[in-house]
Amino acid sequence: MTRSSTSLSTNNHANAIQNTMKRKSLAADSDNEKKKTKKATTSYQRKSSKSFNCGICFDSVTVSKIFTNTSCNHPFCTNCISKYVNVQINKNAAKVTCPNPECSVELKPQHLQSSLPNQVIVEWESAICESSISLKQKIYCPYKNCSVMLVNDGVEVVTSCECPSCHRLFCAQCKVPWHANMSCGRFQNSTKVRDEKELNEKFMDLAKRKKWQTCPKCSMHVQRNGGCEHISCRCGCSFCYKCGKDWKHGHVCNRS
Repeated sequence: MTRSSTSLSTNNHANAIQNTMKRKSLAADSDNEKKKTKKATTSYQRKSSKSFNCGICFDSVTVSKIFTNTSCNHPFCTNCISKYVNVQINKNAAKVTCPNPECSVELKPQHLQSSLPNQVIVEWESAICESSISLKQKIYCPYKNCSVMLVNDGVEVVTSCECPSCHRLFCAQCKVPWHANMSCGRFQNSTKVRDEKELNEKFMDLAKRKKWQTCPKCSMHVQRNGGCEHISCRCGCSFCYKCGKDWKHGHVCNRS
């Protein structure tokens, strides 16, 4: 009985020591967690209070209101970058680059998904999609209050076509409202079409005389009225106005 009592007393003493050590360990862990939390909070507060100067309006803005593209890290306030992209899209520019004049890094819709209205993102993505389609494949609805773009995949010859937007018929070959009472050949030989062809020929002659350059990507004519030879087309292509070749860093034109 004495041995048993002594053993029980020893066990109780050992358990008490273990419980005390556990309480100390838990207290130490709690202190460590508090220190980590305090350190993390201090770090966040420092980070959130850090400010940058916007590269457009030059105002000092906190990091929570700053947009930076991971490819170049030029800082702009979300308000300025949103207005900048809006202006570029309204100009029908498919390629939107960093606003920094010395930077050519391209911005993507996903970079500003949380900063721009959804409608702007949709228009931007549509412009990018349109720029990837060759000029020969593009067909536009001939009705002025519609003008939606369609794509001719070239699989089959299509004449009568219904616009998916305004649901009116037009001729995909003549690119005019549907001429129900005459064939394409007869319509193209009509006086109106001959006049349009004549105007087009005059325009081409004028472009040749004025030495207007064409974009190597979308084939649109460009008239330069000043500035350097580096041209940025609305489709996003950069080219040399003198030689018409793609503009690359360090480009030297061989034409005099």
